Amino acid sequence: MNPTGKIVLGIDLGTTYSCVSYVNEYGKPEVLANSSDQRTTPSVVWFDGTRVVVGDEAKKMAVIEPTEVASFVKRYMGDDSYAFDCKQGRMRPEEVSGYVLKKLVKDASERLGQDVRDVVITCPAYFFIKEREATRRAGELAGLNVVEILNEPTAAAIAYGFKNTGDATKNILVYDLGGGTFDVTMIQIQKEKIEVICTGGDHRLGGKDWDDALVALLVQKFRDATGNYDDLLGQTETTQELLLLAETAKKQLSQTAEAVAKFTYAGETHRLIVTRDEFEAATENLLERTIGFTKSMLADARAKGVYNYDEMLLVGGSSKMPQVAHRLKAEFGVEPKSYDPDEAVAKGAAIVGKNAVIRAALEEKVRDKTNNDDFSLETEGSRTASDDFALDAAKRDLQDEGYSLDAITRAMTPPTNVASRSFGTLSIPYGATDGKNRLFNLIFRNQKIPATAVFPCETVVDNQTGVNFEVMENHEGEPTTEAEAMRGYDPALGVSLWKGTLDLPDKNMKKGAELTVVFKMDNEGLLDVTCTDVKSGQSIQTVIKTQTVLSREEDDEIRRRQKTLDVE
Repeated sequence: MNPTGKIVLGIDLGTTYSCVSYVNEYGKPEVLANSSDQRTTPSVVWFDGTRVVVGDEAKKMAVIEPTEVASFVKRYMGDDSYAFDCKQGRMRPEEVSGYVLKKLVKDASERLGQDVRDVVITCPAYFFIKEREATRRAGELAGLNVVEILNEPTAAAIAYGFKNTGDATKNILVYDLGGGTFDVTMIQIQKEKIEVICTGGDHRLGGKDWDDALVALLVQKFRDATGNYDDLLGQTETTQELLLLAETAKKQLSQTAEAVAKFTYAGETHRLIVTRDEFEAATENLLERTIGFTKSMLADARAKGVYNYDEMLLVGGSSKMPQVAHRLKAEFGVEPKSYDPDEAVAKGAAIVGKNAVIRAALEEKVRDKTNNDDFSLETEGSRTASDDFALDAAKRDLQDEGYSLDAITRAMTPPTNVASRSFGTLSIPYGATDGKNRLFNLIFRNQKIPATAVFPCETVVDNQTGVNFEVMENHEGEPTTEAEAMRGYDPALGVSLWKGTLDLPDKNMKKGAELTVVFKMDNEGLLDVTCTDVKSGQSIQTVIKTQTVLSREEDDEIRRRQKTLDVE
């Protein structure tokens, strides 16, 4: 049932294709087809004068007007050095993705017969903070209320767990090979809880790389057949045509032993034949990269006490290539299970969105019953007996309204996530004589989040007037020895996220005055950082988010442009 009437859309914002879902009146996740009756929509945008066209029409126009068609922008989310230039202006990935989201929600709203603004958007588990917040910003630019940014493998596991509930605890390896990204994640599914154990991958490895390899193979076959060595990939229109041919041939090769690509160049049409064996040989190195990431993730899982898994799920459209399942079975000795590869992520996101509605309804009912405006399900340890009594009554109310007790219980326990990177700050180690900063991590890769970490440090000279403070993101895990923890890491291993200065009011402060650095990371991987002078209580704080990517001027320009463009 859908008693509250409120709908939250789950959106798989993909590199090549996107999908949108919701939880229907019977409590089941259901994909909403677009205006062309397709269950997935190409994540391609064509800027045609005052029209912004998203989907198949835009994809076809990439051959005719390649300079006005944006695609694969997900790979550049959060990258402040990338922009798509067209006649309408210079557009950042957040804006382009915003148009895709606007189209998806527009079509979904028309299907549902009501305007929907609340969404859960998925992203690769291995996205950095900037990429995650850029994804949230894309939703905001589309005029949406982004309830949550959810990891794609977690969403797929939630959708799987929804249909495969039971009392037994299962460890599930989710191998997610999408159009532009790859994640591999170990997830533990229990009857009422889903917990991410660890994750790995590469957010710039995906089906597009297989397409590019197939394009190179087609070009070589053209040259061998014609003796023509023109620079085909130096011609934008020709490259786009080859990419479309490659995508079609790749899908055909998943069904047959060979594919035929009819390629027209310089007024002549050529029949190019590619076999599955040739394609798999040309892309073997890409597949081996995913195997390497999977082995590394399994090693991380073993370090956390998880030594085996019950099932291996294949999700993401590119996981449908036969070579994937064959190679995984050969390497790991298990039969991978292809689970709703194109739609599972969107369905899982919709379930998370509906659970958020249930939690909000529970909290509102408890507040009404107790007059405790601060009540939250997240503060379980501080709840009073009166709160718990009211919560039980609220559960009964929701059951009377049509929700099952299982649905309410699942909603009360959101999935547990882990940090995909380590995060730290620079400091001079105790006893160091060279005065050089080292990187000390406070939040560690694959550490369960939400998490809070405190780092005590001190001033290094007498009469110090301020502290230069820097937050860094890196790949290093938890130190294995106490000596390693005391020594820290080379700052060159990290990427700077933010710099600030804490002014010290006591100008006569002696060397060794206490300072405290606190890192707080929420369940979405957003980081809140505070540095405090213990004596004065003065502090400096930052929340690492999108403002580090989009400037105010760019934001204003995007909003001005959106008023003049119609999304179709």
